[in-house]
Amino acid sequence: MIDRLAVAHALLTRLPIRGLGAVSRERLLAAAPLFPVVGLTVGGIAALGRLAADPLGAAFAAVAALALAALVTGAMHEDGLADTFDALGPNDRERRLEAMKDPRIGVFGTLAVTFVLVGRVLLLGRLPAGDAALALVAAAVLARGATVLQAGLVAPARREGSAAQLAGLGPRRTALGGALAAAIALPVLIAVAGWAVVAIAVAGLVTAALAVSWLRAFGGVTGDTHGATAQLVELAVYGAVVAAVA
Repeated sequence: MIDRLAVAHALLTRLPIRGLGAVSRERLLAAAPLFPVVGLTVGGIAALGRLAADPLGAAFAAVAALALAALVTGAMHEDGLADTFDALGPNDRERRLEAMKDPRIGVFGTLAVTFVLVGRVLLLGRLPAGDAALALVAAAVLARGATVLQAGLVAPARREGSAAQLAGLGPRRTALGGALAAAIALPVLIAVAGWAVVAIAVAGLVTAALAVSWLRAFGGVTGDTHGATAQLVELAVYGAVVAAVA
């Protein structure tokens, strides 16, 4: 269990994880169901930042929390969001996959990151400090559970890359990752408000809708689409929480 947690954190964060050695594909597959626990770590750190910055105002505190989360993850999910939307420009599937590899950010990617970031800040800024902190945790957990579900249920668009490595996840590990995300998020959302548990269903619907979108656009999922999924699921969860407590 400790090894799987260490591998999961090493893959999804920039936290200093020592003594891992080479991460084989089997170790990666074994660690994948624990990705929601990484969300608990990232969301927890962001929540602490939100609470600490609260005296400076809700909007600034929301920015601080999201900046802290991006620092912990190395902004890998924001990068995936930008690359995914930049790749939607070409009409041909192969050209889209090639565009996704371009390290430069284009107009579509810039707009996607800007709109999603602004949306997240505005939604979190409407919540009291305690509720915002809990929303950060729940959203981070459900976002990473969403990537496990897509990795296990949707074919990779390429034969290489992180999504291809997760292609053999299997139904048991896929279900475990999704169930773990829901189990962690449930008590957190109940602590916000009873209706906030609807956010779990919202996260599931957004995950399914995005999976269909990635299949149509790219023929499957990639590491970048996993990042985009995480960002968009987080946005949806914040929206559901705000709607529940408004």
